[in-house]
Amino acid sequence: MKAVVNLLPVVTEELLLRLGHQGTDYEFGYDSNFRTIPLTSEPVSGQEHLQTSLFLKDDLETWGSATHNLRIKKTITLQNPSLLFGPTGVAGMGAEIGIAVMWASKQANQRGIFKGDSFRFNTGQREFTVTGEIPKGVLRDRFHLNTILYLKETGTFQEEERHLAQKTGVILGYLGKEITIHLKGNGSIFPIFSLKEDGPLWRVECNWDDVRSDSFDDENVRIILNENHPNYAFIESADRKIISPLMKEIIASAIQIIIEKAKLEVSLHEIVEGRDIERGSVGMAIQYFIQAFNLDISSPESIAYSLRAQLDRKTGGIV
Repeated sequence: MKAVVNLLPVVTEELLLRLGHQGTDYEFGYDSNFRTIPLTSEPVSGQEHLQTSLFLKDDLETWGSATHNLRIKKTITLQNPSLLFGPTGVAGMGAEIGIAVMWASKQANQRGIFKGDSFRFNTGQREFTVTGEIPKGVLRDRFHLNTILYLKETGTFQEEERHLAQKTGVILGYLGKEITIHLKGNGSIFPIFSLKEDGPLWRVECNWDDVRSDSFDDENVRIILNENHPNYAFIESADRKIISPLMKEIIASAIQIIIEKAKLEVSLHEIVEGRDIERGSVGMAIQYFIQAFNLDISSPESIAYSLRAQLDRKTGGIV
């Protein structure tokens, strides 16, 4: 686990409670035919308890990051914003604090910030809204969102405020947890990619270093489908709302590969019990597989059988 050392006072969880912070979910939409079409966001399967990994869904099945822009809106309420100012706060009494949403896409090597309203010490309870737009063709695979408070203007400092931030643009704190938005996979717990290459129809990549702590995302686990393979056409069912038998078998095999590799590092019983398993990790995803599908982990063949039996009982599978 990483240790974070703050050299300046920042917004803590305790201060966040005293501020009376309330925030809505991020809202998403895109422009089409001179109007904005809303997108819905839903938890990634298997990570519903975290509420920090989401995928975007378009009921019209039109939106795509390569062909459409993405509009983002975030609304928050601060009941006691004045607590942020002064010697016991995070900014001087004469400062101005701004609210913004930061976005970053490591895969696309892109990042940006949407600035919202700002406020000073004499501000009472208030609702703030931040909006922004990411142009088409910028995002790839997934991106991260953070709502922040930052120092917009330093103002004049008193002697007892010299320990506070004195450089404009400094992040003073985060309002809520970081949210990851997945653009591929239609809500699958597996990041799924398609490539044109020589070789078999599909493969699974397991690139984690520590199953207990490394995050379950496309940097550490992913399925690669081969568009050049003659059977690629059979992966997608005629009814896109239902997973095809071939795709269901790919998912089942990938889950078993991940479980079998994890067994080389740590006991599956330790994973089930959650010993030293971090939230959002590969280990937690495996714990979810075992519990959600009621897997018999006594042997490789029992894992294979119980996994497929459970998947056959689930309408549409898990993607």
